[in-house]
Amino acid sequence: MEKEKSFLRYEITGSPAFSVVRIYLDQPGQKVVAESGAMVYMDGHVHMETKSSGGILRGLKRKLSGESMFQNFFEIPEGSTKPGMIALAHGAPGDIVHIHLNQGEEWTLNKDAYICSTPSVQVTSQMGKLASLLGGEGLILTKIFAETEGDVWLGGYGYIERHEIGPGEEFVIDTGVMMAFETNMQYRTSKVGGKKSFILGGEGIVMRFTGPGVAYTQNREIGLLASLLIPYLPKR
Repeated sequence: MEKEKSFLRYEITGSPAFSVVRIYLDQPGQKVVAESGAMVYMDGHVHMETKSSGGILRGLKRKLSGESMFQNFFEIPEGSTKPGMIALAHGAPGDIVHIHLNQGEEWTLNKDAYICSTPSVQVTSQMGKLASLLGGEGLILTKIFAETEGDVWLGGYGYIERHEIGPGEEFVIDTGVMMAFETNMQYRTSKVGGKKSFILGGEGIVMRFTGPGVAYTQNREIGLLASLLIPYLPKR
């Protein structure tokens, strides 16, 4: 499969369980913006600066969505002729995907999916539909918007799948494993089955998308893992 268009050279290794994305800066002026704590290792001559992209107000919006208020900017120094490499990873064990964004393109993500991007991609928060709060994804979601053409790398817990939804087709995703979707795609939230299924069936709130559009899912849910571990945690 041919690699999708990208402004920066990159490679993803360790898929699908413990993925790392290595991004290469070939010349001064190329930059990568990453979530705080996403960097795993990098070349020694790569320069890192920590700041709030877009100002304090936009940083506070990111904080509300569960992302870092401050982001790390990576670049090679002016005048350098030596390429630089940065390796970044998602907080949970799982896969990483790359999306090339056209100018004006907008995506909605779960609050943990964003890893890094080119500076043209703005990261803010978006109010989710109230029903998604019951499904485990929370009231606040992350929104990414491409002010100009750019690239973004997203991480998921477990294996990531890409779903192309045709015009007029309906596609149902459990809110706990929803990772990313094109913001202009129509969707609504609903229960699965009737009241009995909702209470006893182990499923809760789902998102019903109507195409055309693209969505990504992860096949593990951090909230479910936490609930499975709770009985084994020490009690006072």
